[in-house]
Amino acid sequence: MGTSSGYKMPTGGNWTPLKNEATDFVQGTGGPEITVDDLVANFVRVHGGFKGLSRGSGGSAPSLNAVSGPGGSSGHGGRARLTGTGGRSRSAVIGTAQNLGGFLSRVSQVGLEEALRERGLGKIVGKPAAEIADALLDEFAGPASTLDNALARESLADIRDEILEGAKTFEDVEKQLNAVIDQIGVFGILASFFGHYIFKMFCRNFYEEWLKKVGDTKATNGLRQIKDYITSSLRTKLATRSIAAVDWKKSEGIRLSEEVLRETIEVFGVTA
Repeated sequence: MGTSSGYKMPTGGNWTPLKNEATDFVQGTGGPEITVDDLVANFVRVHGGFKGLSRGSGGSAPSLNAVSGPGGSSGHGGRARLTGTGGRSRSAVIGTAQNLGGFLSRVSQVGLEEALRERGLGKIVGKPAAEIADALLDEFAGPASTLDNALARESLADIRDEILEGAKTFEDVEKQLNAVIDQIGVFGILASFFGHYIFKMFCRNFYEEWLKKVGDTKATNGLRQIKDYITSSLRTKLATRSIAAVDWKKSEGIRLSEEVLRETIEVFGVTA
């Protein structure tokens, strides 16, 4: 667990009481009123809630299949800026969620091989799981060229590794993708992705500071509590949600990705 190098936590305003609360939590000196759920909720609020998270925290967005070549893919080179509802600039995490949601929906509808060919990734059909996993990460998240892109990419890598754990072959990849889609649905997978993103933002802001103040064991334990709370809360409340058929390559895909993010942070008691 770590943070993005070169990042400096914001100071002043609501960040000061949040930092104090986070320190009390990890040191165990804040009493019973410093709970993990309050800490996560306050962290999301200080980051601006839905508006703040949907606009990102470090630069321009990754590619969207809305500005596409064959099969809806813009490839790895020309990464487009994402525009959300109302014409506002959107973050890397929204663009990555749109790419992921659209791909998973197509896998459930037409199978992995056809979904890959539609994305212009026919060259990895039949390849080993590791090669497919790396190609999908590059295709959906793009390079870690900004702090925001890096967080979105790392979050997608975590989701990918969870879904494809133990997969060796192309057939394993298809089987495990369909299994998780059947189990928690595309909505649940995207909510989990956003949960990973929020957790990584928290790590970026607090891990190094906690490490200096309480050492590795306590810092790691504190982060584990944060991660377990985020994961269990989302699984309990959002895993059974379904998504209606949409055209993920257009503004519908952006809107739906934003809606999943909105519902994700509402799980933590933060209204948009």
